Amino acid sequence: MYLLLALLAVAAAGAAWWAAGKPAEVAVIKPWRGPAIEAVYATGLVEATDTARVGTTVAARIVSLAVDEGARVHAGEVLAQLDDAQARQRLSDAQARLSLAEQELARDASLASRGVTSIQQLQRSVQARDTAEAAVNLAARQLDEYRITAPLDGIVMKRPVEPGETLATNATLFEIASLAHLRVAADVDERDIPRVRMGAKVAIRADAFPDTAFAATVTAIRAQGETTTRTFRVEAALPADTKLMIGMTVDVNVEVAERDNALLVPAAAVRHDPPRGGQPGPAYVLRLQDGRAVRTPVETGATGQVAVEIRGGLDGTATILAAPPDGLADGARVRARKAAPAAPQAPQAP
Repeated sequence: MYLLLALLAVAAAGAAWWAAGKPAEVAVIKPWRGPAIEAVYATGLVEATDTARVGTTVAARIVSLAVDEGARVHAGEVLAQLDDAQARQRLSDAQARLSLAEQELARDASLASRGVTSIQQLQRSVQARDTAEAAVNLAARQLDEYRITAPLDGIVMKRPVEPGETLATNATLFEIASLAHLRVAADVDERDIPRVRMGAKVAIRADAFPDTAFAATVTAIRAQGETTTRTFRVEAALPADTKLMIGMTVDVNVEVAERDNALLVPAAAVRHDPPRGGQPGPAYVLRLQDGRAVRTPVETGATGQVAVEIRGGLDGTATILAAPPDGLADGARVRARKAAPAAPQAPQAP
């Protein structure tokens, strides 16, 4: 009985030793050549190119509001009416003074033609008539300020007021955005902005359309950065038929370089040392050499979900582990099998 147990224990230990010493089976692959797109990553926001804050130049009470948020409006359309009772009274008074001045002028003209009154008196009557006429025109323009109209075609994005409210001078009643021209405004890190150029290609992705990459080009680069965020604003115009909507947050990749014959390896083949200072540690791959996995430091370039560009440390003749298992040590014995070829996709560096 004891002998049987001892034999079983020895067998189990031998099996464990054999399993531990058995080389790990790994998939291997050779680097290949292909295009690599290098880009800088930023977050952005979809916004309208043409916007307007519609306010009032007079202090008055809101009598009526003709539109609500989300309404489409046209240039010149009446959006709101303010209480214009006092303005109408001022216009009426000015018109009455003009009527009186015209009567006085007609009388003095008649008298002057008969030599009864002086030319100076007639000139004063003409001046009084002109002053009264100017006052009527001014009162009419002031009356128009109580009727709020749309300055452009677009959609009402905000309406922070309600009927009956009394507004102060320069208060905002509406924010209107034109849908004719949209753009993406992205905040690019100051370390990346020197590489961004006007006309550069931009790839845009939004959570609302996870399977679609929207193409655009850089149309503006802000010359002054934000000191608090250490970013520079970069704008990219969107085509007229874009599905993106005002206010959507997007992921933006701005192309800064493209190499047609880059050396590429599977993304899963590249490992990194522990992070240092918030940045990933140095990159390396495991190269197959004499049946062992040999750690090989590499310099990476553009990085994508499928492939990574190798800028240094490796050549096209090497054989590397396509996806090394976790915990595989430098120098460990391995048994190689050929990996399936990687999908032809250009890596893109964030």
